[in-house]
Amino acid sequence: MHLVQFCQRVAALIIVCFLIRVPTSFAQKLVDLAPVIKFGKITPDQFTNSTTDSTAEAVVLYDYGEVTFDNDPNDLWLVCQYRVRIQIRKKSAYDRATIQLMTRRGKMGQHEYVTDFDGYTYNLVNGNIAINRLAKTGHFTEKASDEAWFEKYTLPNVREGSIIDYQYTVRTPFGVSSNPRTWRFQQNIPVNWSEYRITIPDYFFYKMMLSGYLTMTVNDRTSTTVDLLPGQASVHATGYRFAMKGVPAFREEAYMTTADDYLAKIDFELASYQVPGATGLISKNFSVGWEAMDKTLLDDIDFGGQIKRAGFLRETAKSLLTQQTDTLGRVTAAYDFIRRTIKWNDEDGLWSLDGIKKVFDNKKGNAADINLMLIALLREMAIDANPVILSTRAHGRINEDYALLRKFNYVIAQVSVGGKDLLLDATDPYLAPGMLPVHCLNGTGRLVHPTTPRFISLLPAERDVEVHTGTFTLADDGEVAGTLVHSHGGYSAWSTRKQFTIDGKVKYLESLQQKHPVWQIEKADFLGTDLKATSFNINYTIAIPEACSKAGDRLYFKPMLTEAHTDNPFKESERLYPVDFGVLIDETFTATYTLPTGFRVEEMPKPTSIQLPENGGRFLYDVSVNATNQLRVVSRILLRRPMYFASEYGPLRELFSRIVAKHAEQVVLKREVSEKK
Repeated sequence: MHLVQFCQRVAALIIVCFLIRVPTSFAQKLVDLAPVIKFGKITPDQFTNSTTDSTAEAVVLYDYGEVTFDNDPNDLWLVCQYRVRIQIRKKSAYDRATIQLMTRRGKMGQHEYVTDFDGYTYNLVNGNIAINRLAKTGHFTEKASDEAWFEKYTLPNVREGSIIDYQYTVRTPFGVSSNPRTWRFQQNIPVNWSEYRITIPDYFFYKMMLSGYLTMTVNDRTSTTVDLLPGQASVHATGYRFAMKGVPAFREEAYMTTADDYLAKIDFELASYQVPGATGLISKNFSVGWEAMDKTLLDDIDFGGQIKRAGFLRETAKSLLTQQTDTLGRVTAAYDFIRRTIKWNDEDGLWSLDGIKKVFDNKKGNAADINLMLIALLREMAIDANPVILSTRAHGRINEDYALLRKFNYVIAQVSVGGKDLLLDATDPYLAPGMLPVHCLNGTGRLVHPTTPRFISLLPAERDVEVHTGTFTLADDGEVAGTLVHSHGGYSAWSTRKQFTIDGKVKYLESLQQKHPVWQIEKADFLGTDLKATSFNINYTIAIPEACSKAGDRLYFKPMLTEAHTDNPFKESERLYPVDFGVLIDETFTATYTLPTGFRVEEMPKPTSIQLPENGGRFLYDVSVNATNQLRVVSRILLRRPMYFASEYGPLRELFSRIVAKHAEQVVLKREVSEKK
C-alpha cells in the first residue's frame, strides 16, 4: 500500500484528536555522562556499587529506547529498539527476569510484532562471570483479548546479585497506533541511566509533552535526513535525544493521586502529516482545540445524544415539577429520584454505551449513564443542566493547555443555582447536593456547553470535619469514664454515614470496638443517620480502665486519650511531589476531666500555636486547670488548602511532627496528702 493511501486510512481510523505543545527551543546540552554499555558484554565492576539505595530490590543500570520510521509496500511502521540492563539485588525482584510485552491488534488485520528478542543472565562466581543465554523454551505467547496479546520471556539462572541484559524491537503499524508509546524515565526502582531517542521525518508533526518533577540530563535535537518514501528524495528529519542520570526510585508517599501524575515521562501525539502525492501535497491536521472537542462530544450519540430531550423521562419530570416550586428544590428532587432509581455499577465512564433508556429500564449503569440521565431529566424539567467531564484521582490530572480527551474518564452534572455552579454526581445515594465523591476531587473539570464552555473548579465546598467533645471523670485507680460526642461534618459525615448504613448498627459498633480495643462502651447512640442530615453524631458512654499509669504517689495520663495522632504520615525529609489531601481538614478535640480527690496537677504540656506559611493552616494545643480542679484540653488541627506544593512540604511535615509530639505529652498528677494508715 502506498504511503498516501495509508495515511488516508489512518485519518479515518483516528477518532479523537489531540493538541500537545512541542518545545520550540531546547536547553543547551549538558555534559553527556552516558555509560558505555555493549549488549552481551559485561565487566566485573558492574556487579558492585550499582546504587546507593540500600532498600532497592533491583536497579536499572541502563534503559535505552530509540524510535525510527519505516515503510514497506503495505504499511508505515514505528520501529522501537529497546536495550535494558538490570541488576537483581533481592529475591523479591526475581520476577523482573520475566519480561512481559504487550502487543496490540488493529481492526484491519494489522498488529504489532516483537522481533529480535535476545537476553543474557550474568552471575559473578569466584571473580569470574558466568553467562546464561535465553533459551527458546523461555518464550511463550499469551492472548489477553482480541486487541491485546502478551509475549513473555524468562531469563535463566537468576539469583541475588545477577545482572540481566536483554534487547528487542517492537514494530507498530500506523493502523494500530501512530503515536510512540509513553517513555518513562522513572520507575519504582533506581535507574542509573535512562535514554530515549526519536527521529521524526518532516512529513509528520508530533506534539510532545515532558512531565514529572525531575530535570533532564540531556535534552537535545539535531537535524538529519531519512529515506522513507520509495521514489522520493531524502527528507529532512529531526532527531531528539532525552536522557536522565541517577533517577531515584519512585515511591508512593502519603496523600498522592495516581503515580502517573508524578513520574518523569514523555508522551507523543500525532498533530498533523503532510506527504507528497501524485497531484501535490496531501495533508491532514489532527490537532483540535477545546471548543472543537466540546462539539465532538455534544454531537456524539453516546454523549450529547443522550442528554437531548428524552421522552421516556417526561412523565417523571411532570411529577417532580408538581412537588417543588423553587429551582433548588426541583434540582434536588431530580437528583434524589435518579439516586433512588438507578444503581451505580462502580464503573467510571465518559460514554453511555448502552443508552440511558436501556439503563433506566435495567436500573443499573456506569457513571456516564447515571449522570447523563440526570442531565436529561433536569432538561425535561426546563432546568439548564450540562455535563462536566473530569478525570478521577486514580486516572490522573488534566492539563488545561492540552485538549486530550483520553485524559478524561468521568462525567457529572452542572446546574446554576443562585448564579453559582452546583455540581451533582448521582452515583452515590449518600452525597448531599453539591458534594462530589472524593475520587472526583481532582483539580479541574471541563464544562461541555454549546455556547459558553469553560473550565470549572472541582475544589470541594465542604470540608472534612471531625469534632470530639468529652466530659470525663478520672479515678485515683487510673480509670477514665464519662461521655464522648464524636460529631462528623462534611466529607467525614458522608463517609461515616455511608459506612453505618451499609454495615448496620451492630456491625458498625463491632468495627468501632476493634479500632478502640481499650474502650468499654456502655452505650452508643447514633444521630443524623438520615441521608438529609447535615451531620452524623455518635454519643458514647465509655470507660477506659488503666487510662493512667501509676508510679508511687503520681498518676500519668495523656489527655488526648485514644484520639491522639501517634504517627507522622510524612516520613521523608524531602519530597518532590505535592501533598494532595483532596479536601480541607478540620479536627477538634475538646475534653474536660474532673480530677480525683486529693490530686493536683504537677506538670502539664505547655500551650502551642503553630501557623503554616501564607495562612495555609494551623495547630493549636492547650491544657489548662481551673479553680475547681478540672483539667481541660483543646486540640485544633486546621488545613486550609486541599493541596500543598513540594516547596511547602517542610513546614507541613514539621507541623505534623509537632502534632504527634504534643499529643504524646503527659499530664502528671501528684497526690497532695498521703493516705492515713
